[in-house]
Amino acid sequence: MITLDGAPVDAVPADLALYPYGVFTTLVVDDGTVLGWEDHLARLHRDAARLWGHVLDRDHVTGLVRAHLGRLGGAEARVTVRVTLYPAAFSLAAPETARGCRVLVSTRPAGPPSSTREDGIAVATRAHRRALPEVKSTDLVGTLLLRREVRLAGHDDVLLVDGEQVLEGATWSVLVWRGGEVATPDGPVLPSTTVQHLRPAVEALGRALVARPVTSAELAEADLVLAVNATQPHRPVTAVDGAGLRVEEGLLSAVAQAYAGLRRQPV
Repeated sequence: MITLDGAPVDAVPADLALYPYGVFTTLVVDDGTVLGWEDHLARLHRDAARLWGHVLDRDHVTGLVRAHLGRLGGAEARVTVRVTLYPAAFSLAAPETARGCRVLVSTRPAGPPSSTREDGIAVATRAHRRALPEVKSTDLVGTLLLRREVRLAGHDDVLLVDGEQVLEGATWSVLVWRGGEVATPDGPVLPSTTVQHLRPAVEALGRALVARPVTSAELAEADLVLAVNATQPHRPVTAVDGAGLRVEEGLLSAVAQAYAGLRRQPV
């Protein structure tokens, strides 16, 4: 289902399709609860301000998401929710005149998160740095093209790199579990709300979560490499460029259990 400013619509509005100048966040709602709703609102607030100087009305957005979920009538206990914001007025010739904000909310059923080696993904590396990587924007053409190319070549997804530096996946962040440390790349990548939410789970398992440069060589030495996003918070990466990676099954199970035990809040 898709709603625009609270009203059901059949498709994405033409102005958003013509000028994909917007921002979004994705989350999973499970029985009316979510991890870190305020963090998702903070991302939307920050990114809308960055792209067109908009000051987000967080209560308004929250009300629209709640109304959207209410329309579902409990048909799905677990759903993926995407909240997309874009200017109410926008000019290709004069983007500095952008103003206002429209709120597009969409939902789809969400399956259970991956938690075994068999659920993992084999990835191929490609040299690529997203434009404006700190913003979760609706401009996905570059990463989706690379995802398409590597999938046509027989891989599951693409891992973006810059030389020897690991950056991020097409639509996910990287967590490298090695000994007592869990590292996530701190280069030009999108700040991950899910990685942020995983910190208590990481610490509960006696590890320290750090953001630092991560090299490709470290992936081969890791106990576990995870591809992390809201819908798949602990999916293992099983191979990179055809070379298998270690997947410590006991650790993966412990991560899944720790994540499941994190406190969730009503939207």
